[in-house]
Amino acid sequence: MFDLRPARPLRFGIHSRLLLVTLAIGLLFVLYIAFNTARQSGRDLMHAREQIRLVAGLAGARLDEHLGDVTQLLHSLAATLPVESNEVESNDASLRRLVPTFPLNLTSVSLWAPDGANIGSSEELPASGRPSAADRPFFIAAMAGPGLSVEAPLRLQKGGEWIAVFALPIVREEKTVAVVSVSTRLQTLTSLLDPESSLPAGAVISLIDAQGRMVGRSLEPERWIGQPAPMDRTLLLRRFGEGRGSTENTGVDGIARIAGFARARTVPWLVYVGVPMDSAMGPAGTNAKESLALGVAMLMIGLVLAAWVASRIARPLRQLSADARLLGEGRFEHRTEVATGSEIGLLAHTLNRMAAALQERIAAAQRSEERLMLALEGSEQALFDWDIAGGKIFYSARASTLRGGPELPSEMTPAEMRALVHPDDVAAVQLRVKEALTGKAPIYEAQFRVRHKDGRWLWLHSRGRVVERDAAGRALRLVGTDADVTRQKAAEQLLRQRAEFDALTGLPNRGLFNDRLEGAIERARRSRKTMALLFLDIDHFKGVNDSRGHGAGDTLLRIVAERMLATVRGVDTVARLAGDEFTVILEGLIEPADAEVVAMKLVEALRPPMQIGGALVSVSTSVGLAVLEASDDAPRLLQRADEALYEAKRAGRDRYVKSPAAAL
Repeated sequence: MFDLRPARPLRFGIHSRLLLVTLAIGLLFVLYIAFNTARQSGRDLMHAREQIRLVAGLAGARLDEHLGDVTQLLHSLAATLPVESNEVESNDASLRRLVPTFPLNLTSVSLWAPDGANIGSSEELPASGRPSAADRPFFIAAMAGPGLSVEAPLRLQKGGEWIAVFALPIVREEKTVAVVSVSTRLQTLTSLLDPESSLPAGAVISLIDAQGRMVGRSLEPERWIGQPAPMDRTLLLRRFGEGRGSTENTGVDGIARIAGFARARTVPWLVYVGVPMDSAMGPAGTNAKESLALGVAMLMIGLVLAAWVASRIARPLRQLSADARLLGEGRFEHRTEVATGSEIGLLAHTLNRMAAALQERIAAAQRSEERLMLALEGSEQALFDWDIAGGKIFYSARASTLRGGPELPSEMTPAEMRALVHPDDVAAVQLRVKEALTGKAPIYEAQFRVRHKDGRWLWLHSRGRVVERDAAGRALRLVGTDADVTRQKAAEQLLRQRAEFDALTGLPNRGLFNDRLEGAIERARRSRKTMALLFLDIDHFKGVNDSRGHGAGDTLLRIVAERMLATVRGVDTVARLAGDEFTVILEGLIEPADAEVVAMKLVEALRPPMQIGGALVSVSTSVGLAVLEASDDAPRLLQRADEALYEAKRAGRDRYVKSPAAAL
């Protein structure tokens, strides 16, 4: 009744467990702080991205404003300038008078003849060295269309400053008579986008054209203008398609930034405004570190307090543990001396009361066990008691006599008992046992076969219940009874045989045939293999009955059944539906032609004469064959085979006919 083995030493005492609980709670608190900090950092990042997006939008608007001034200037010049190709000096003077009215950052204005020759400039040019713009992209684009054209970045001479050239055709009487262009400085263009220098240190404003080149940069413009931007073509097109947004990237200078971007409306340029991650997220990072430091400090304080509380709780509990160990060894006279006003004192009082009542309950249990054994000895049931932890099963004397042994109690291991069970029943019994042990089923109940001493198999109905579990819920004992139900099983088998099989031939009857046909169709569709149905009847069977009697007819049907079974495979189903009507279910065929081979074999197998009542009787058979098609269900397949059988009889009998395939 008692486990008298020495208890294993505790790996973790109350003191350690309380500290672990405190540590776990503290860690959860720190994780909560970290989670909230991370979530707030995410919000801060989203806020920073939104702010940078707005800044980029403002920079884009300022760029559009500047380019709008440039466009307005070009339209004004195109509308008011007199265009005289032979009045170059007059054109120069007119343009130079306009220089004080230029928008900020513009460097020069030029007039170009339709052949690309310069016919006016706001800059001092030698009379003999005027440039030509005939091969410049801005000039070619201006001559080709009415809109604004731009070429950037452009450096007119080595070591000169980077510029962007904007051009507009001058049209008179629907004819382009000249092109006017203005130039703007690219090195200082980005300063117009942040006139108040409000961006933090390390921030950068970049201008990128549709080809992915830098056309302006606020940091080291001389180094980066004209260089490829750090993005592939697909990303560039997506940014142009989005028009405005924000992202996080690493710039050409290797600095991680939160960047906002906006597309200019006037020219195909993107404005990028990037702020270093540290500058954008500095306050959020400081708050996160302070929160984590506070959480760790509170965790350490909690551990110190938990250690003090744990020591106050653990001391009397250790004493109670030692007292309980003595009671477990059977020393029921022992009493604990722990006395406190807390729940631990109540536990000590309860332990003393339990020790006083335990011996009396053990005696009562022993008396109940004796009465149960006497009751079972007078019945047909055998008792078993499985000590799961000890790996032993106790059986009453009745269990031994059931298997042909002596009338004596016995013990065996689960493996020894498993060896007595029929191999086909082992898996089901183990499943029922597992469900009971794990608590998935309230009781254990199973029917299975065990080997008798004389070699035959007995059917047992076994039923039991888990009567003891440990503190973790693991099953320790399973108690139950075994009863011999061999006779009941035999009666059930006889009833099943009569219900599902033909009494004359022993073949499956119509009901079992229908079940197997449904299953065969389902398996054929699942495996995508060919399946066929044969419908047979005996030619002129009525004549045998009329001339030789029903007894001869019954003998003929039995011989036909035997020959059919000998002709088909073991996996095929031969059934008798009624009278002389038989069916054969063919499964797992490689191709439809295999079914025709079987049909021909059946026709040939039934041709040889049969010995019936001292005389040889010759018969033939007609066979209808239907191969399963996609539209068939069981009734439809049987109908097709029946129709094919009718065609075989009309064609002269003693043959098979295959049902035609459905038209597509």
